[in-house]
Amino acid sequence: MFFSSLFQLAVKSVAQHIHNEKIPLDFHLNTKSSNAVVRELLKLDPENIRKLEKYRKQLSKLTELDLRKCRIDERVVLNLKNFKLNSLEFGELHLLKREFPDPTNIYGIDVVSLLEEAVNTDSREIMIHLGFTGQEEAFMSGWEKKISKLFPYLQSIKIIFKRFNERCPFSSFCVSFPNLRVLDISYARDLSSLNGIKNLRNLQKLVMCNAGIRNFHGYQELSELKNLKVLEVSGEDNPNVISRVRVIRNLLTAEVRMESLEFLDCSMTPVEDHELKTFVERHPKLKTVVAITTGCDELYIPTIDLLKFNSPHSTVKSLEYALTNESNVLADRCMKYIYQKLNTNHEQLNDSEIRVFLNVLCYVLRVAKDEWAKPWAVHCFFESNFFETERFFTTFSLEIPGIVELIFKSLNNSKRQLNYFSLLSILKIFKRIVDFSRCGRVLQDRLLSFIMEKTVELQCPYPENIREVTSILIEANRFMSVDQYSKMCNNKKVIKGLFDFAHKLITFDPSSYQQIMEIIVSHLTRATENTLNYLVSNCQVVEKWFKYVMIISQSPNNTSLKDRLQIELRLIKVINPNVRDEKAEALMACSILSLLLAKNLFDDQEYLNNIIEEFNESWSRSNILDCPNVTGVLNAILNSKHSKDESICFGLKLMSTSINATDFVTKEYWNWIRATSERIRNNQKLAKTTRESASAVLYEMVMSDTRWKS
Repeated sequence: MFFSSLFQLAVKSVAQHIHNEKIPLDFHLNTKSSNAVVRELLKLDPENIRKLEKYRKQLSKLTELDLRKCRIDERVVLNLKNFKLNSLEFGELHLLKREFPDPTNIYGIDVVSLLEEAVNTDSREIMIHLGFTGQEEAFMSGWEKKISKLFPYLQSIKIIFKRFNERCPFSSFCVSFPNLRVLDISYARDLSSLNGIKNLRNLQKLVMCNAGIRNFHGYQELSELKNLKVLEVSGEDNPNVISRVRVIRNLLTAEVRMESLEFLDCSMTPVEDHELKTFVERHPKLKTVVAITTGCDELYIPTIDLLKFNSPHSTVKSLEYALTNESNVLADRCMKYIYQKLNTNHEQLNDSEIRVFLNVLCYVLRVAKDEWAKPWAVHCFFESNFFETERFFTTFSLEIPGIVELIFKSLNNSKRQLNYFSLLSILKIFKRIVDFSRCGRVLQDRLLSFIMEKTVELQCPYPENIREVTSILIEANRFMSVDQYSKMCNNKKVIKGLFDFAHKLITFDPSSYQQIMEIIVSHLTRATENTLNYLVSNCQVVEKWFKYVMIISQSPNNTSLKDRLQIELRLIKVINPNVRDEKAEALMACSILSLLLAKNLFDDQEYLNNIIEEFNESWSRSNILDCPNVTGVLNAILNSKHSKDESICFGLKLMSTSINATDFVTKEYWNWIRATSERIRNNQKLAKTTRESASAVLYEMVMSDTRWKS
């Protein structure tokens, strides 16, 4: 199982603070910390390379720098002289062609001048690793001899050419750097042989992935390398390439024996079981062989650690190796294998094996540098059949909250907006978990709160996702326990998010809007006064209601208008007792007028529309509170021949709301409310609920009168 050390967590924290430029300048890091922090800083954003100029004193102990993913200009290069570097990776040199042109070569740059500008005298004396990538035409003739003089103690070179040629013969290159301990010549496809490599007598690691030496005679000098411990000869993951080089067979044919060899990577090369066995027998010090996608999946050699897809443990070690070496292709193959196992063969795995896969998927989400590895891990979670089984939800229930939170954090990258794939993945995972609760299972409080909070936070630029978000919220609300429901009613983050989401749906999707508003109403009926005050004070709920009332007051569909408006006015009934605010009171009156229009209970509709339009233009200048007396408005609701019990109850609730709005109540209005409520309560022809509503109004009046007198 993979865990971050305290040092790694501290490094991430410091790098994040430097990235945000919210760290004091009075700190100085040692060499180990400086190297680790800069690596993490460039992983957060390659543009952070420019922050090294500002923090050069704090990071003065920096000795290792990898610029392969950075945009480099002359200013960045000149700033490198502020550090004593012993390891420098430049990446693609052709990107610097404008800054450091070679006047003798129209194809490339003056690499010697570049290094003279970038590296100070101290660095030249201690530099042991240098790496760059480019076309061979980009280098002047004899560049290797000049660089070897510039860096006399260079021990490691990573140089990726398409080919060595007359401008840079491989034998001349080896003679120029006799002290090399590490050499990477990957992708030198047209390299005919390794003749000259015997001059690198101190070489300990040779990387020649896809080097493409087809003649077995070209490998013979490898036997001269008495100190070589690591050999990487992996190929391309392309089964359609018939002419893939059989490196292991060529080494065997050439009778190559590397007496100190301890590690071999022959991944994605055509090799047969007997060939690999023979190679291991000829190299008795060999400890580890990476043979991913070689066709040797069934091979077992007890004397070595063979990394391939023959067990969860071996697969995890293979993936860790691929991520550590930034081998995107190998990591991709490992992730596909894990997906296959969890999708079609999970019944053949025991719980401990599945837990190994879960841990490694989470590890990828946390630390993988490759931007494709994380989506693959998410793909495993939301596409594999195992994550729909009851076995997953019961056996691994304790891990689920952490997994879901990690997936969301991984996809919701602060550097970019959620793309369609990421949003779809998150919603599908949330929906799967919520659907499982249909079977009577109660989700953990932490998991339920997280799903609700993050679902309402999600931005939904894609119309097809709106209904899915709505469905998740409705299902989660429906199947939560009584205790969870009570807590959710006062989860300010969730209720605020519901308001924000509903506000976006007003015109876009009225049906979904109504469903979300019903959830809000159900929550607000149990919300505490503190929660209600927070919503009114911090979430602009009054303004959001007003916008909706303005829209639906002009809707031609009176039936749906009436239903949706009822929801709005129930909200006002809940919130308004806690608000002594002119906007809230004006909104209440505006809602009443809109309901009158919707139910055709007011003859002068043009007059009401004018009042609403005036109020829409300006909150502060409106005279809506001076409309023909609110008592007249309520009388129209209570006494109209079109009114039914439902509308009368609605009018009584509005009267009850007005009781608490002390600045909005006059003595005459107070007496009118009492008389009207008593009349309705005593009317035996009205429905029971209507009489109960009238009794509730009278009770509230008595309670309010008592409070005022006290």
